[in-house]
Amino acid sequence: MRVQAWRGVVAGCSMACYIVAMPTRHAICITIDGLRASALGAYGNTWHPTPALDLLASQAHVVDWMLCDRPTLEGFYASVWGGSGNFLAEQLTAAGVQAALTTDDRAIAERAEATGFADVRRIEFTAEQSAATVAETELAQLFAVAVDQLEGWARAENSPDASTARLLWLHARGFHGAWDAPLEFRDSLLDDEDPPAPEFVTPPALETVADHDTLLLHRAAYAAQTMVLDECVDALLAALVEFGLDDSTLVVLVGSLGFSLGEHGVVGGDAAGVYGELLHVPCLVRAPGAIGPPPRSSQLSLPVDLRATLLQWFGVEATGSAERGSSLLAGGGGGPSAGRQYVVATGDDGGRAIRTPAWMLIQRPSDPSQLAEHSDAGAVELYLKPDDRWEANEIADRCPEIVVELLAVLDRGLKAREAKTSGTADLRQAIVAPLDERLVAHPR
Repeated sequence: MRVQAWRGVVAGCSMACYIVAMPTRHAICITIDGLRASALGAYGNTWHPTPALDLLASQAHVVDWMLCDRPTLEGFYASVWGGSGNFLAEQLTAAGVQAALTTDDRAIAERAEATGFADVRRIEFTAEQSAATVAETELAQLFAVAVDQLEGWARAENSPDASTARLLWLHARGFHGAWDAPLEFRDSLLDDEDPPAPEFVTPPALETVADHDTLLLHRAAYAAQTMVLDECVDALLAALVEFGLDDSTLVVLVGSLGFSLGEHGVVGGDAAGVYGELLHVPCLVRAPGAIGPPPRSSQLSLPVDLRATLLQWFGVEATGSAERGSSLLAGGGGGPSAGRQYVVATGDDGGRAIRTPAWMLIQRPSDPSQLAEHSDAGAVELYLKPDDRWEANEIADRCPEIVVELLAVLDRGLKAREAKTSGTADLRQAIVAPLDERLVAHPR
């Protein structure tokens, strides 16, 4: 079992096995920064192997369209953890749930301390070269700490704290941390005629890449990190079984933001914009004790729905939030966002977008220098969804009526979002107000 080798990274880990009855509910939320949906087999990847993630997806509710409406790390956590007086951790703590965070990101650790997490652990890493083994990577060492915490949960089941519900939030810098996968992972993805695998460890920040070979090498390096993540998830899930926690623990895996790999001219973690490679992240929700095949949702979902999911799992009523979201657990819908017909997104670069089941409209920022050069791109772009996955075929000039209508809905949605602090009525009306049929379905 791989978890045995990894747990050696954490001093003092015993290999005792705990087999006990545990009716108390727990949850672990794995958040990986920079993890784009296309990196997983459940979302179409066929290039690099991810067997553990594929297995998790087969056991989980796969959310097809989790879209980051505020595509920054800060925006993601503002949606999921909430604002002042409405922090998720504080609500869970008040209901008797122990909330802990483990991370390698200083800003997230500080945010957790300020928002009610009782136990915050930050691990510092300074990788300067590729790891010789997966166990030596930054990501594996972070996951090893989480495995150690799970062992603590198992021990607590035999103590007076046995009835305490627990949440472990595991946030990894992921693709914004060191790209230190063993070099053989990169090599395995390249053919003999390809250039040799690069040895860089610092992830690309923002690079304009036009050369096909250079782009291939960046994508291979990204894929190698995904293979490391796969082994980390495998070890964590094995630990849940080993400690007897798998029958009582909700497992959520989600990307907090995507990553640009050259789809629109740039590669790197600092890429701005509201294209799909940044907005679209994977979301897998595995509930224990599920009967029958898990559902797969094609509805438009937002990070705030994760908040609703955790509250429902722990039996805590959502309070004080204008945008409560809709639970992703089976039978958990029905909130104000149930049946969401569109999502609006705003980027740090000033761009904004609206996504419906049938279309995606992007309004580019006023300063064209903030985006990569595209001689054929105008101020407004329109794409057919879900067919045009990477926003490659712009058709605004062919559907001017759709553009006008979507711009109007975009304005309405953004105004409602800005006004949510004054009450929920406008926001709910903007979300559930029915759209014209041609905005949500393609003409036959």
